[in-house]
Amino acid sequence: MQPLVVLTRTNRVESIHKGHICVTDPKRNIKYCIGDPDTKVYLRSSAKPIQAVAFASSGAMEKFNISLQELAIICSSHSGEDFHREAVSSILNKIGLSEESLSCGVANPYNQDMINELIKKGERPSQLYNCCSGKHAGMLALCKHNNLPIEGYTEPEHPVQQLIMKTIAELLECGTEDITIGIDGCGIPTYMVTLHQASYLYSLLAHGSNGTGRYKEALGLIQKAITSFPRMLNGDKEFCTDLITHSEGKVIGKVGAEGIYCVAVPEKQLGICIKISDGNERGVYPVTTHILSELGVLNKQAMEKLKLWAYPPVKNHKGKIVGHTVPVFNINKKDTVIQIGDKFNFEGDDTWNH
Repeated sequence: MQPLVVLTRTNRVESIHKGHICVTDPKRNIKYCIGDPDTKVYLRSSAKPIQAVAFASSGAMEKFNISLQELAIICSSHSGEDFHREAVSSILNKIGLSEESLSCGVANPYNQDMINELIKKGERPSQLYNCCSGKHAGMLALCKHNNLPIEGYTEPEHPVQQLIMKTIAELLECGTEDITIGIDGCGIPTYMVTLHQASYLYSLLAHGSNGTGRYKEALGLIQKAITSFPRMLNGDKEFCTDLITHSEGKVIGKVGAEGIYCVAVPEKQLGICIKISDGNERGVYPVTTHILSELGVLNKQAMEKLKLWAYPPVKNHKGKIVGHTVPVFNINKKDTVIQIGDKFNFEGDDTWNH
């Protein structure tokens, strides 16, 4: 397995993160690959924009007057900021339900400022703070639209989950029995697919309404919602939001747990799936920015704005930079040999000076 990222300390390699990358077009052609494209991974939260296809194609948006901004929160792993919680509450209000109907569970927000605010007020987070509350609100709206029971809506056997599963299988042009089901942290089914399949799903999102098939308009709506309201997808000072914002909407990126990251690149009609094998999220962001730079999607100005994500510094307790987290792959170069203890002098953009 090829090294994708190294963590350096005082010009020596201290840790190595290996993994897989697959880049696919809407015709299922693999354009670039590092590692094994048939490796199976759980999509985790990277599935959210794809899960939302069932909602966006159902007519529920029109029936309940759901806005593009609210569609973006349905696709999100939000950070619990005020505008996130307000959007989720708005969806619930429009469908005649309340927070009590959510079954995502209570979780602390990702946003440290929000955690500090809760501590200052002496309050505990509610389910609205859960990063998956938007997805759950969307599923409840789909239940109401189709006159399905809301009880047990998170269970794999529930009709709304069966509908979502069927939609994803149709997008992949496979049978539902071909997709392995797992249970995500918020209790909703998550899907195990190959990296090739995951990158293909995101190539469909990249193609959007310019594609073919019955779900092209729904994919186009989701693409428009996310690029129009990037703060909704993740939040302030969060990578997904920064990536969409600083690329000026040329990129849609969606994080998943355990080292998964998926990307849609509309102008090139490409989908990308990245898996850091040890599940460490710190490797995800340098890999994502680096491959987008190699593909010519992120220019120097965008990379400069994303520098802290692209080359996260390693600091000591006094705040002095003593190393970096650095991508070490080239999509046109195979079998990079790097070992712990190797000398590695990172000098800005020259990631290969080692």
